[in-house]
Amino acid sequence: MKKGKVLAIDYGSKRVGIATGDMEFGIAFPRAVLENKGVPVLIAEVKKFCDELEVDLIVVGLPLNMEREHEINKITNDVEYFVKELKKTLQGIEVELFDERLSTFEGKELMEDIKKRSAKAKLGRDAYAAQIILQRFFAKDRS
Repeated sequence: MKKGKVLAIDYGSKRVGIATGDMEFGIAFPRAVLENKGVPVLIAEVKKFCDELEVDLIVVGLPLNMEREHEINKITNDVEYFVKELKKTLQGIEVELFDERLSTFEGKELMEDIKKRSAKAKLGRDAYAAQIILQRFFAKDRS
């Protein structure tokens, strides 16, 4: 089993969800929602998280179509470009793409459930979507 800190990213054209976790424990936590102000700004914000948390791996959700898995769409192209630039900038940190289908929908449901139980739930669905991506990544790694 791998060890180290992981940062998950749910990339969106307007908002980007961030979650973190540790491979040893396999538990993901929603961390933040960032406004997408362009790839260079976003990479700088991700780098801050990586430096602060001493991240070993970044997992970026890859938005695949449900019915036409291999069909490329605009957001898929945007994610692949972002990952390419991220790898150039953050050399030394491994970056992996991971299937994120339905994570935003599940993230919204999770957020609604948390809001019902806690008045302190402040994070948006994108952070919970990133948490779901990372939790699925951990589950795949353990099987």
